[in-house]
Amino acid sequence: MMNRITKIAIVALTLAVTASAQDVRIKDVASISGLQDIQLFGYGLVVGLAGTGDRSQTVFTEQAIVNMLKNMGIELPERHIRVRNVAAVMVTGKLEPFKRQGTRFDVTVSSMGDATSLEGGTLIMTPIQGPDGQLYASAQGPLATGGYDLRDRGFTHIKRNHVLVGRIPGGAIVQREYRFNVLDGDNLSISLHSPDFTSAVSMARAINEQTGFASIARAADAATVELNIAEVSDVLSTMEFISMVENMTFEVASQARVVINERTGTIVAGGMVRISQVAVTHGGVKVEVVNLPEVIQPRPFILGELENIPNPALIVEETNAEMVVLDTTTTVSDLAQALNSLGVSPRDVIAILQAIKEAGALHANLVIL
Repeated sequence: MMNRITKIAIVALTLAVTASAQDVRIKDVASISGLQDIQLFGYGLVVGLAGTGDRSQTVFTEQAIVNMLKNMGIELPERHIRVRNVAAVMVTGKLEPFKRQGTRFDVTVSSMGDATSLEGGTLIMTPIQGPDGQLYASAQGPLATGGYDLRDRGFTHIKRNHVLVGRIPGGAIVQREYRFNVLDGDNLSISLHSPDFTSAVSMARAINEQTGFASIARAADAATVELNIAEVSDVLSTMEFISMVENMTFEVASQARVVINERTGTIVAGGMVRISQVAVTHGGVKVEVVNLPEVIQPRPFILGELENIPNPALIVEETNAEMVVLDTTTTVSDLAQALNSLGVSPRDVIAILQAIKEAGALHANLVIL
């Protein structure tokens, strides 16, 4: 018994020292299965707006105001409701595990109607519920939009950031705790955020080696590693064992990917990307239609005026293309230098990468966003 306790204590103290530069902590790439967050939502009203709230055609806002006033003992016909300082919103938040009753968390408030800005508004008390229909929290407080929207009758419009979505830091209070029994049994499981068979096997092997127990961890599939905590229940508590395991390190086997965003021209390539020997040449054709107006003068001794007539001209310019040969051992750094030597733009690089992939020379998954 004492030998096992001493061995586990020594391993826990030396984890940070023995970790290599390529290793990552388990808690950074995985989490305990069954401890998922709960997404909450609710319908509410934001008051205190400076005439930037919903207009009269937003019927559900007027109906919500009437219902709220009726609960307070004030009854008014809907035709008398003309309030531009109120906006209907959806309140969303995320309830994390172990949030106890009375604790606070942040919520996001988003406009539902035709309001022009939520700047300076205050959310009145709004119950927010989970997907099971149970009310888990209530939200209230002033919004922080991080921008402004200034308009006047002279059609001057100055806008900064998006002002139809705001956030209330600590604006929600937990009313009902989220119950789970994941930690009550003798078995636990860890789920990888990015499933991979090699990573799962590497994690299970690292846990067994660093704890000193040969069969405490087992890779069940590409995303799950099962833990048998019954073997250490007489040495460590469940919380102590989880704390030790999540700070262990192992080598992650990442998949080679090249991510492309054609809308912004962004290209991100991982270090594992490899390219076989291939010859790359890229040339561009620029077609430009310009207008060279021509002035026509009237004939002599005739009353008339000068007249400008359009004279469109087509200009075609073709750039000289150079060929670059990429060796088999080409890495991302070599590819970047070669493409820079061609003087191509980011959007041209996207076309080149797609062509290299079609040629079978790009050994990576091409992900287009």
